[in-house]
Amino acid sequence: MTNPELRRQVIRIYKAELLFMGRDYPLGYDYFKTRLHRAFSAKANLSDDKEIEEGIKRAEFVKKGAFDS
Repeated sequence: MTNPELRRQVIRIYKAELLFMGRDYPLGYDYFKTRLHRAFSAKANLSDDKEIEEGIKRAEFVKKGAFDS
């Protein structure tokens, strides 16, 4: 990742927001954490700022819709 601001945003979404929300996940925190790590690891090779921004938008979308039934 070349842009330090985008890196900070990704880390904030991962650690401070999504992992925190995972505490209340119906299938358990360990299940949630494993899946979240896998999803973020799959995108770890992104280097284009536009693609990273799209990933951040997707994470924000997931965050907003989390646990809604």
